[in-house]
Amino acid sequence: MTSLRRAASGEERSMGLIDCKSIYTHVDCVPTIAQPIGIEARAWMQSTQAKNTSKNQETTMTDPLIRLRKSARRWTLQCGLALLLTGTAHAAYPEHPVTMVSAFPPGGSTDVIGRMLSPRLGEIFKQTFLVENRAGASGNIATDYVVRSAPNGETILVGNNTMTVNAALGVAQNFNLQKDLTPIIAIAETPVALAVSSKLPVNSVQELIAYGKAHPGTLSFSSCGTGTAQHFAGVEFAHRAGIDMVHVPYKGCAPALTDGLSGQVPVIFNAISNISPQLKTGKIKLLAVATRQRVPFHPDVPALAELPGFKDYDFAVWLGFFVTAKTPQPIVDRLRKEFMALAQDKATQQALSDRLFVPLTMDGPALQKQIGDELVKWKKLADEYHITLD
Repeated sequence: MTSLRRAASGEERSMGLIDCKSIYTHVDCVPTIAQPIGIEARAWMQSTQAKNTSKNQETTMTDPLIRLRKSARRWTLQCGLALLLTGTAHAAYPEHPVTMVSAFPPGGSTDVIGRMLSPRLGEIFKQTFLVENRAGASGNIATDYVVRSAPNGETILVGNNTMTVNAALGVAQNFNLQKDLTPIIAIAETPVALAVSSKLPVNSVQELIAYGKAHPGTLSFSSCGTGTAQHFAGVEFAHRAGIDMVHVPYKGCAPALTDGLSGQVPVIFNAISNISPQLKTGKIKLLAVATRQRVPFHPDVPALAELPGFKDYDFAVWLGFFVTAKTPQPIVDRLRKEFMALAQDKATQQALSDRLFVPLTMDGPALQKQIGDELVKWKKLADEYHITLD
């Protein structure tokens, strides 16, 4: 019989009752009958055999459970160690200088925002934050670069809602805007503004509409380019006002504003941050901002949404930060936390206002929803007004 026993004592061996070859191990124990045994000895042997059989069965039945428990303990230890190491790695973020990729040229809004925030971000994360401009293809070059970057949170896109316009208008892209990027925050917006040349004899939105109706076919408006937020704002304004205006697209906001200042194109839809500094020249007049609310740095200028017929009229260019969608969640969470704290800081908000941006604190999930809503909005307007990029 097989049992787990201590070594037989000298007395047991001398009685010729058992011959075992191992101590506390599985051994074959065979009774060796050296001489006739009595009833008491036989009873003792039978009792011992029964106990050993019972123990052997219990050991056999318990072995798988013991192995399972040991395996579970090993698995728990390994997982705990892996989590510890992962947590340590994420806690060290960022390990290298962080590149903030601006989707547009130096001097543009994404570039200005990135350079304004980089010193503060460097202090917060104890690492260098650099701005790199990768302009071209309406922001698609920079976006594609970030999508394909290493998923370590050390390459951050500074973009705006030109990305949503491109996607809505079917611009060829090597990425899916909603699936391949993770939004961190939208920290500011620059509203589209409605201005006119000082040569045009109007001083309010109502007067502009009245002039357009009295002089059909004589008005034109400039925008920063076909398919831009300024373009959409202009055609939507003309439609709601019930007037005809010819769209004159430019390759950028700066040349569009130049022709507005000269009076060549009398109506201007451009970023408020571009228009505001030019007001002191006396060459243009600011009539309204194309948003739901007034802006803090021009409190006396109405928002178009306040006026009859312009309910929910809202055209602003938000400025946001993104990382590739493959970035680990702990890094995303930390970026969102630190960027939100920075956005809520009064010094940051004042710095944004000084640069004619409207401060925002739109967190990652809210920005993701905003992108989805804009894709629907731009597509609807493009279909309604037959806007294409061809």
